[in-house]
Amino acid sequence: MARAVLALAAVLALAMVSSASAAPVEGPEGSAFYTPPSETPTGVAGELVRYRPATVNLQVSLPANKAWTVLYQSTAQRGEPDYVTGTVIVPTAKWTGKGSRPVVTVGIGTQGIASKCAPSKQLVNGTEYDGAAIIDSLKAGYAVDVTDYQGYTNGAIPTYTAGKAEGQAVLDIVRAARQIPGSGLTESDPTYAWGYSQGGQAVGWAGEIQSSYASNVKLSGIVAGGVPANLEEFGAFSGESVGSGLTILSAIGLQAAYPELKLGTLTAAGEEAVSDALSECAVQLIETLRGTNFRELTGNHETLEELEKSEPTFKRVLEEQSLDDKAVDAPVYHFHGLEDEFVPVAQDVNLHYDWCKLGVTDDFQLYSGDHLFTDPLGASAAIKWIEERVAGKAAPSTCGEHEPGDALPANARTAPETGDLIIKLEKWSLSGKVTEKSGISEDLPAGSTLTAEANATTGALTSELSIPPMEQTFLVGLVPVTVSGALTPTGPATGTFAFSEYGNEVSESAEGKADELVKAIKIGLLTLPIGCKTVEPIDLPLSISEPTNELAVGSFAFKAEVTLPPFGECGLLGPVLTATTSGPGNKVEITATPPAPINW
Repeated sequence: MARAVLALAAVLALAMVSSASAAPVEGPEGSAFYTPPSETPTGVAGELVRYRPATVNLQVSLPANKAWTVLYQSTAQRGEPDYVTGTVIVPTAKWTGKGSRPVVTVGIGTQGIASKCAPSKQLVNGTEYDGAAIIDSLKAGYAVDVTDYQGYTNGAIPTYTAGKAEGQAVLDIVRAARQIPGSGLTESDPTYAWGYSQGGQAVGWAGEIQSSYASNVKLSGIVAGGVPANLEEFGAFSGESVGSGLTILSAIGLQAAYPELKLGTLTAAGEEAVSDALSECAVQLIETLRGTNFRELTGNHETLEELEKSEPTFKRVLEEQSLDDKAVDAPVYHFHGLEDEFVPVAQDVNLHYDWCKLGVTDDFQLYSGDHLFTDPLGASAAIKWIEERVAGKAAPSTCGEHEPGDALPANARTAPETGDLIIKLEKWSLSGKVTEKSGISEDLPAGSTLTAEANATTGALTSELSIPPMEQTFLVGLVPVTVSGALTPTGPATGTFAFSEYGNEVSESAEGKADELVKAIKIGLLTLPIGCKTVEPIDLPLSISEPTNELAVGSFAFKAEVTLPPFGECGLLGPVLTATTSGPGNKVEITATPPAPINW
């Protein structure tokens, strides 16, 4: 009997060994890493298959870190096992905060479905534009996991906007990262999910399925911005507009996730659009397919709305991607740009109402901004929200502050943007100083603002500075001297604006003019009214050329050296002012910061 028991135990042990998953291995260099080891995965969801060291380049300074490109097992939209790639980054500095090192799993924003657009490739190549969540999390000392989502392996097509698959990939990379030798990551690490746009959809889905799909990835919080929570409304909003390319990407991605979809035979225009989608990354593709009429792409010449009616499977598939069916257990920081030209704000507001009704702790904020810039602009508030959760503070909620049917602010975009792609900055706060060649500095007064409009299609830029009256006091010896005056622009500054091919760099250049007026000088107790100004306007060059990821800090800065013309109508003080300030060598240093979220 004892021998039988021992024999049975040995057989069971051998069976367990033979059925156990293989240990992860270091993968090959080059593109071979992305080719999966077998056609059908045989392990379990979250299993790390292979890894290799990586060097992350976001074109900004990052804390010292160790990074790996990974290939791991996940689950496709309809439950089939699948391979997914991604990136894991861990700061090398020891975590000194509360508990174990937090992990942020990033649902990255729309990249495009071409193979070269895989985030893990762009993070290494220096072309990744959507780095705000990664940068801010690493600077806070957190580990970061960035999934590529399904479809970037072995020539497959990414299942763009297939929500459940995205959420599963976001959760599974957390489990896979723990298996990298030397990562130091464990199941006890508090985990946060952060995503914007497609990534907002992905982390929303991760929150809704986490308890049933990945119980060992306990989410402590979710940051979800610019969420396409309802693809029917997203498709209707983006049809034949500046966002047409995203609608076409969504149709291609959903057909990859649901091969049974019958979207019609492609016309020549349709074949060209698909070819563009499979060869270009997001920023370039948005411009290439801007204004495309979906009706022209298939032989049945139907719009998306007509296709929903004629193809019931398509309508069902769109409905399956909707968030709001299930409560998210973790608290949420949730935000959207009021002037979003790609993802309608109203449907995300409705997601807020639905989540609140389900008992979600949802802190929903609106920003005065478009889709592209609201992502980095919301980053500073988002990382602060995560840091407060890490510190143990209770999560706030805006549930109950508004009810369905309440009017949105007047500048909320309710119709799609057509024609050129316009990016607006509305009343960004300006701070900084003007340092005269004499060494005397004047601070920009509180209330100084910048309003700008960039046409990303034509490359035209206009901007306006608004600067209240200035007053600055400084000492000459021991005597206080106060100069009061004004810097008054003569009109808008005009120039150029451009994104790089991948959207990872932004450049702006504009020339404006302003009159400088000196109203009075107060020396000690004596006030001398003057009322003189420069004999001609000052040239104000405004030039920025920097990585888009620099905006992760929530502001941008520019510096210039200006030449002050002579002063006139100043009486005896004119020559003195001209001698001390006029000419080259006067420096302008300005930082522009976006408005705070709107309390609506």
